[in-house]
Amino acid sequence: MPKDLTQDWLNWIFENIQRGCDRNELLDILLKEDFDLTQSKIALGFELSKANISADPISETGQYNLSKDHISASPIESVSAEIYEVKDFLSAEECQLLIDQIKSTLRPSTIATSGEYDHSYRTSSTCDLGNINNPYVDEINRRICNFIGIDPSYGETLQGQHYLEGQEFKEHTDYFEGSQLLEHDNGRGQRTYTFMIYLNDVNKGGTTEFHRLSKIFKPERGKALIWNNLNDDGTTNENTIHQAHPIIDGEKTIITKWFRQASNGLKAHEELNKHVKTYTKKGFKKAKLDENLYEKLKLFYINSLDNFEDEFVEGEFIQSEETAVPSTLLDLTDALKEEIHSSLQKPLEKWSRIELNPTYVYGIRDYKKGAVLVPHRDRKNTHIISAIINIAQDIDEEWPLIIEDHYYRKHKVYLEPGEIIFYESARLLHGRPDPLKGRSFANIFCHFSPKS
Repeated sequence: MPKDLTQDWLNWIFENIQRGCDRNELLDILLKEDFDLTQSKIALGFELSKANISADPISETGQYNLSKDHISASPIESVSAEIYEVKDFLSAEECQLLIDQIKSTLRPSTIATSGEYDHSYRTSSTCDLGNINNPYVDEINRRICNFIGIDPSYGETLQGQHYLEGQEFKEHTDYFEGSQLLEHDNGRGQRTYTFMIYLNDVNKGGTTEFHRLSKIFKPERGKALIWNNLNDDGTTNENTIHQAHPIIDGEKTIITKWFRQASNGLKAHEELNKHVKTYTKKGFKKAKLDENLYEKLKLFYINSLDNFEDEFVEGEFIQSEETAVPSTLLDLTDALKEEIHSSLQKPLEKWSRIELNPTYVYGIRDYKKGAVLVPHRDRKNTHIISAIINIAQDIDEEWPLIIEDHYYRKHKVYLEPGEIIFYESARLLHGRPDPLKGRSFANIFCHFSPKS
């Protein structure tokens, strides 16, 4: 009877494809070793066309293309795997909403080897969150994909797992072993990254242990663990074998998102400026402009009201249904531009912990009634660390800047005249999507890029 392909042989296939070996010759070798013909052809990519284990994001040479640059965090050093620990990825309120949803729709957890429940090996319960029509769950899924920098089409269904006292998941891998890959492939290849979030603290027990890495992680509400199940060359990393220890006191709820080597073909991802480095934990901060400089800018604004010109922004980022010209622009003198850069450089360097080069100071933009600033990210060659200065406003209702943080949570930021927001402008989505209720809202944009 033909044999099932083992993980060692799957790795051997991948390595030989990387070296450029002829697939027909590899198939002959596999058949001589008495491996199953259908499994061998699938593993070599004969029957799956472009959707096989050597397809996108594997290049034509077999090089695994996903990079650490995609992820908005720094990996844990000195371990033989790519692994990240990110605290406070979800807030307490967000965690509780997910726990309530998960507990409402649970089934016994299964294992990949059999697809069945095994009370001696994995004893938790599972909720298929991604199959629930819930806008809140969809938003969490979006934020996970954005944070890790992988198109949602590469992801599996978001899952929730719930552990009661005494329940556990013994030592296992998240990547598919041996014939499991062929069974679960469906044209999408091996599992790449695991993104797991603890939704509650556990009184005792419930730790996640990576034995070969000598790493134990304690459940903490809102904390994310992210790891790459593969090596840089795309082979499986056996060091990522891990265990969910039994709950001794309390219970544990987590969510898990797995990603694959190949897309399901439904790509719809925008350019996220994923390769722009993050410099601060949150990504933005409110501050106050030097009072003398603010008074100087305000006086310049008042004395130049007749000099504003109609502004037409490329890409239609500023729109209005109430007026043909949603914003006007007043250019600043070179002396004022230099003074703004000089005043903000040191505070921004202290905040971002990097040395900065001044790149650009925009003039005073004055938004008019009904104006909308479409959410966007700034140019990643010059607009890395930026500031918006509120100069003056004549409004009937507060007009917030809507900005995402590095965890892709949306925030409303309100600025009074003389106040500033520091923000990582090329990285973070920001804008004013609600129409301005008022007559005028004037501000200045100031940009820097890292010296390095």
